[in-house]
Amino acid sequence: MRGDARLEDARRKTGRLRNLLLIFGLGSSSLASFAADLRVEGLQTLKEDEVLALLGDRLEHIRTKPPSPARAGDAAFLLENLMRRQGFQNPDVTPQISGNTIRLVVDEGRRLSIGSVAVPGLPREDQIRLSRLFRLPSQERVLNFNQDPPFREADVAEGLSLLEADFRSRGYWRARAEVEQRGITPGTDEVAFMIRIHPGALHHLGAPRFDGAPAELLPKLRARTDPHVGRVAGTDLLTTLRAEVESVFRATGYPLEVFKMNRILGDATLTPRFIIQFGTRQRLGPVRIAGIERTKPERIARRFDALRGEWFDAETFDARIRQLLATGAFTSTRVENETHADGTLDATLHLVEGRARGTTAYGGFGSYEGAILGAKYHDRNFRGNLWNLSTGIEVSTRGLLGEIRLSNPWLYDTDTHLALRLFSVTRGYEGYEKFETGLTAEFSRDDFGEDLDASILFGGSLVNITGDGIPANELGETVYTHQFIRANLAWDRRDSRVSPTRGFHVNALAEAGLVLGDINSNYVRFDTLGAGYLPVGKKGQVNVGARTGMLFPSEDETGFPLDLRLFTGGPDSVRSFRFRELGPRTRSNDPAGGEAYWVANAEYVHSIAGPLKGVGFLDAGQLSALGQGIDFGSPEIAVGLGFRLDLPVGPIRFEYGHNLTRDDGEPSGTWHFAIGTAF
Repeated sequence: MRGDARLEDARRKTGRLRNLLLIFGLGSSSLASFAADLRVEGLQTLKEDEVLALLGDRLEHIRTKPPSPARAGDAAFLLENLMRRQGFQNPDVTPQISGNTIRLVVDEGRRLSIGSVAVPGLPREDQIRLSRLFRLPSQERVLNFNQDPPFREADVAEGLSLLEADFRSRGYWRARAEVEQRGITPGTDEVAFMIRIHPGALHHLGAPRFDGAPAELLPKLRARTDPHVGRVAGTDLLTTLRAEVESVFRATGYPLEVFKMNRILGDATLTPRFIIQFGTRQRLGPVRIAGIERTKPERIARRFDALRGEWFDAETFDARIRQLLATGAFTSTRVENETHADGTLDATLHLVEGRARGTTAYGGFGSYEGAILGAKYHDRNFRGNLWNLSTGIEVSTRGLLGEIRLSNPWLYDTDTHLALRLFSVTRGYEGYEKFETGLTAEFSRDDFGEDLDASILFGGSLVNITGDGIPANELGETVYTHQFIRANLAWDRRDSRVSPTRGFHVNALAEAGLVLGDINSNYVRFDTLGAGYLPVGKKGQVNVGARTGMLFPSEDETGFPLDLRLFTGGPDSVRSFRFRELGPRTRSNDPAGGEAYWVANAEYVHSIAGPLKGVGFLDAGQLSALGQGIDFGSPEIAVGLGFRLDLPVGPIRFEYGHNLTRDDGEPSGTWHFAIGTAF
């Protein structure tokens, strides 16, 4: 009997639990069914779904709960704020609850937008730019392409502050902008503005103050900042100045605990005041390597041996890390530092190795090369030594190239870079074909300065020239070995080496070579190139360039190889001629090459839309035959137009050059398709 009683009691408890679960489930369902539905009524210029989308997550706490007067009021408040941001001056939103629905009944009122913005007393280009800048706070709230910027009173002060900031960025630190006139344009809902700018004096940089800096660093700090004193004190200059002062501390082992820059404004002088507090001066201790599997750790550690025991030069230390990443063997790095009481800094480099090996295939087209197809294999961490090995083959309508390259970024753990190249090439030119196989070794260093590059190249090859139209007695030596040494020096101050918009660069090349064949000869060659890039307005750019080259061979055209002579013409030269086709001709009317050339280029580039640009250019140049020296008497002149598409790999150029000095047998002009800058 007691067992039956216990069974009946368990059944009663189970029934109560089932009822509780049922009640809970019904309650949950009931609460879900009473979640508020939100409706917006009375809109004239906006759409309901557009408004609800703009409010977004801010309505979540209203939609997921049953309607209540408090939540309905919150929804009305949010909607009124949104409408004011959209230019409605006095929107009225009345919340109403109808069953499970919160209804927001809207009386929009008048909606205003920003109309004309005049900034008199300034050049037209500045007026247009400042007008757009004033509109910017409102422009960010535009919902569609055809909408004018909505007017909100708070945007006026923000727009004026942007105008003042623009003038400060150019050195007018007491500039003041004010609304001189404003009003609604009759017959419209647009608010027109007239804004007056009071620029004040143009400020120039005074000698900086260094409060708290160690006495031994003051000479270095002044040496870095003195060249800027007297220049216009724009914000770009101040940013540069701050970075240069900070770099002095980073390069001399002083950890900065407080580093601030204030401004002391005089009548026309801005004096930077640096407030500095620093910790114990640091020396670099051990550098440990972590996280690598395929790379030899000693190969990396030796890059930092010269810095150990010296005052910690963070600038050089970071540069060494960037060099490691530049090898392509690592995807990322993290530095963990530990500073001891005596100032010794221990560093641990946590490196993440990337995929070092891979294959690539590529294709392209050039107006001279024709179709180009190629394939390569690379190993960026050959044998764990961070050597870069690559091998590949390239086929074009001009011939076939096969090569193997091996480069060592730090020869004997120095800053000297070594690149070895073994190659074999067959190539067809106008009037002759060439087969060449050889080996080159290039040594270069990257510690001559940020803007200066220098290299020296040693090479040797076996060459076989075969006539394909050019008479044999005009080819010069045809089977020979060629040994040469070439030195190159480049000074580059461009803002970009791929697509420069300002700055300049200068290149100088000197080469000496020895030709051993049936007729032995030697030569010396010099080439120089200079180019500058100057912005014009907001969308324009003027580029100018000049180059010259001279060859001093020991033999005349009967003995000196045709392939080693100078050639010019093409997309990077005088653009009314095809590649290599300007200058003396053989009896078969093929390019004969020469011993001296000069080329001058000028072009205007104008942005059209996005990366698309138009270009107009003027080229002039001349190539003299062997034995005639350089000649400026009868230049070839070209004018032309083209389009450029700026891409990360460089501009893709499609240009036509027209020949203004056409002689018999010369083309009237030539189309060019090329990648990269013209000069």
